[in-house]
Amino acid sequence: MEGFFVPQGDKYRGRPITTLPVVLNNDLSRLESSTYCLKIFEDIENLKKIAEHRDQWRILCTRIQKAAEAFQSDDYDAERR
Repeated sequence: MEGFFVPQGDKYRGRPITTLPVVLNNDLSRLESSTYCLKIFEDIENLKKIAEHRDQWRILCTRIQKAAEAFQSDDYDAERR
């Protein structure tokens, strides 16, 4: 996870690499009024602290799940039009 914040140097051609931090950041960015994002290493540390508290982590996971479902249904509705 720490390597996510290290600059990679030259860009390469092709599809971007899908990693856990990329997926997590995309999921967190879909939350309404999201105070969570992965911009600096301390953001990962903050998520670790939340994960240590089961109730807080469960609430965050539920919010992510609902946001993902809403995002998918919006995409589905847009494709049908």
